[in-house]
Amino acid sequence: MEGVESAMHTATTLAAAYLLDSLLGDPPGYPHPVRLMGAFIRFLEGRMRGLDPGSEAARLAGCTLAAAVIGASWFGAWLLVSLGGRAAETSMIYACLARRDLGESALRVAEAVERGDLEEARGLLVCLVGRDTHALDRAGICRAAVESTAENLVDAVLAPLLWAAWGGAPAALAFKAVSTLDSMVGYRDEVYRKLGWCSARLDDLAVFPAARASIPLVAAAAALCGFDGKGALFIGMRDRLRHPSPNSAHAQAAFAGALGIRLGGANLYRGRRRELPEIGKGTGDVGPNEVREAVRLLNTSSHLGLLLALAAAWLRGRNRVRRGWWNK
Repeated sequence: MEGVESAMHTATTLAAAYLLDSLLGDPPGYPHPVRLMGAFIRFLEGRMRGLDPGSEAARLAGCTLAAAVIGASWFGAWLLVSLGGRAAETSMIYACLARRDLGESALRVAEAVERGDLEEARGLLVCLVGRDTHALDRAGICRAAVESTAENLVDAVLAPLLWAAWGGAPAALAFKAVSTLDSMVGYRDEVYRKLGWCSARLDDLAVFPAARASIPLVAAAAALCGFDGKGALFIGMRDRLRHPSPNSAHAQAAFAGALGIRLGGANLYRGRRRELPEIGKGTGDVGPNEVREAVRLLNTSSHLGLLLALAAAWLRGRNRVRRGWWNK
């Protein structure tokens, strides 16, 4: 029965961590592991700045950087779980989730747009997106908020839940390290093209399962919310690869289909114009109402994602029992 007990332990820990995120979000001053990861990445990156950014030595250094940060995150989580037990594991998985903060951030953007304060909305949007926000109009602001809500459903909710279901807090923290590395060095510009190559590829692999699970989850959530569930599934499958990233368009396409809107198009990143394929059908005039609907989809999809993670933890426990019987 060891496998079943382990599955129950993982399931209750996941549920408790999800509940903590729902109740607390990310309180100001909380010693978030991502801040420690970010400081460690900046420290190590600083030791590599003398390398030619276009050289293979920079690529090797980037692989070393990724291995060091991910390995330290996994080991630190394993050590804390060994010392602190279930309470430590719950708190670390909770720190990997960001559903409440993501939804509240998107709603604050919508409220600023509704007040007509586009300057405030652009400022609030900075914490959600990596694109330049200073030139975005009303529709551009709201479209960016919907796109970020959809993409972060995968990065900040589904992926950490599924990794935690598979390997507990160490796996969740290791995933968070991969995600943080990608957000800090996983760019394709001249500075990070080689140094961030390993981090970007690891992030593609780490997010791959959650991105694909997002389409049926969003479709089911859309049906439950009274949106277009069939449209979410159809557009999700049709447009899921309309992005340079192998993962980014999956949830965005499902959200676009559910809400009957178009996402994607041209944006500025670090002053450079970047043309992305359009995703979805219907209007491109996205407004605050669509942002609010996207947050409803985020919340319902996240609840369903928790159920999926609990089921995955249970199945993993049962498989352990079967392997144990076979080996006797």
